[in-house]
Amino acid sequence: MCTRPIEKDGKVFACRTCDQCISTRRHNWVARAMMEKTQHEHCLVLALTYSDETPEGRDGARMFAYADVQAFMGRLRAAARRQAKRKRWNLVPVLRFLVAGEQGDRNGRCHWHMILYSNFEVTALGEVRGRYGVLTRLADMLTIGKRKKRLHWSMWPFGFVTVQEPDQGGMNYVLSYCLKDQFTGEKSQDTMREAKAENFATGLFRMSKRPAIGEAWLYSKMEALDAMRAVLPAVELRIPDFHGYYVPSGAFREKTLWALVALNRRVVWATGAPAPQWPSLLASCREREADLEILNGPQTDEEEDPLEVEIERRRSQAAGESARRDFARRCGAAVACDWCLGFLTEAALAERGIERFEDEAGVWQYRSTPGRASLAERRAERGSGINPDCRERGTKLARLTFPATGGGAGHAG
Repeated sequence: MCTRPIEKDGKVFACRTCDQCISTRRHNWVARAMMEKTQHEHCLVLALTYSDETPEGRDGARMFAYADVQAFMGRLRAAARRQAKRKRWNLVPVLRFLVAGEQGDRNGRCHWHMILYSNFEVTALGEVRGRYGVLTRLADMLTIGKRKKRLHWSMWPFGFVTVQEPDQGGMNYVLSYCLKDQFTGEKSQDTMREAKAENFATGLFRMSKRPAIGEAWLYSKMEALDAMRAVLPAVELRIPDFHGYYVPSGAFREKTLWALVALNRRVVWATGAPAPQWPSLLASCREREADLEILNGPQTDEEEDPLEVEIERRRSQAAGESARRDFARRCGAAVACDWCLGFLTEAALAERGIERFEDEAGVWQYRSTPGRASLAERRAERGSGINPDCRERGTKLARLTFPATGGGAGHAG
């Protein structure tokens, strides 16, 4: 609860500068960071520092050079694309981030605290060196306790890097620094931090924005509620591995409320009555006029349902992923399907250890030549990309399924 609320035009707003508001803002960002973590296979908490051994390092330590962070992300993405092509990953590399710049209170040196989200192992890019040589296992890179493991990573050539466990404590540590713009002397008047405010007054905060951090998890939560024809009984979210409940605020709260309105409308359309939890939700918001304006606001059938749009988008995405999995299983095998084999000559089939024969119904069939494993066993083996005999090489589905090779240049001859 804000201790210095602001009244304007008959409405009350949080001041955003008192200790309670700062604590709430940090709690909100930690919760959203944990939401985002659930959407990615890999997550890292990093600290990026500068050394005085190069002119770039000396300059970076004196002022916030956000261009260095942008260049770092660019190197990671470029290296991920190269590795995806070289190792023929059947995925498009995804890399998202939260970063907070801090100017140290002891020596005034700038450095960066970052959370990285990805669908691949980020530390496998480039070379990571520790005190005793090259490190390849993430477990050997992690800082445990207060003694930091200083690592030299080729992706960050300006100094050293430390890596932490991406749990709630690690994210709370990073996101404490996103609030430094609130610690000026002017904003700290009449608070317990006023005496030392200017020592902590400098910071910079940036993040991935499309979609907003945590938004994908929010819509997956709403999609699950939609399947149950239910709404939340209160604007409180339970996030995996996050201690306690998250009570969203600001724009994120509005998104949550509008999604709940859309959920209830869908229940009304399906059953003729509001969701059973709807009265409880209204009661929980009775002290918040802005919430009730959204929940009780006029709704018309002509209005576009944002949740419906999001659900349809996710269904389309799931259907596309299913089609790509089927295509990868069928066309990424070591031996092509019978239809594609039908375009090969007898000589080409012989080179592949396959022979063509006619069954009793007069239909052409295929089998392995003597001494070779059966076609079923050979097709169970994965190739290094799309099969060179596949007739769908170069199609849009092939390019999406095998992005590392572009899905082949065209039909095999």
